[in-house]
Amino acid sequence: MVKLPYDVKFTRKWIEKELSKRYFKKPYDRFMWWRNYTPKNKPLTNRHPFRDRILNGDFERSSYPLEVELAKHTMNDKFLECRTTTGEVDHGKFHSETSIDRARIKRLNEDFEKDEKNKLEDIKRGFVLTLKMTKDQYDEEIFDTKASELLDFYDSMADKYGTYWKPLSYVSKT
Repeated sequence: MVKLPYDVKFTRKWIEKELSKRYFKKPYDRFMWWRNYTPKNKPLTNRHPFRDRILNGDFERSSYPLEVELAKHTMNDKFLECRTTTGEVDHGKFHSETSIDRARIKRLNEDFEKDEKNKLEDIKRGFVLTLKMTKDQYDEEIFDTKASELLDFYDSMADKYGTYWKPLSYVSKT
């Protein structure tokens, strides 16, 4: 039995199945080469109602952590390929063959941190602008909530604080 260098939480098959539910496999892009998946649902703009953005899945967890797990699977496979006939690992060869995978993991983790930070800021802004609640009330409510889904939390806060009146957009019939 060989001790692999990277611990993976999920099997490759499970990860690919989960990614295929909400993401398309992306063709190679030389400007974003480290990303392999793109969302099936195009994110809505800030002009759309906040609740619609939640329903669209704009604030769901991104694909980056699962892509990191896939890169770890790839690196473990390369580790097994770099074994010599005696069972020893050629660490120099392994290091050179996994340099791109390590760079991919680094960039995916950076993108994940940035994406999560932006989503949390957008969620807070959406609650404060849509509902009659302050930032301090939002901070208190987010820690005291029993809701497991963002939509449930939104609905309970809308019932508790109420929403601002917004005029309906006018659509001409010509």
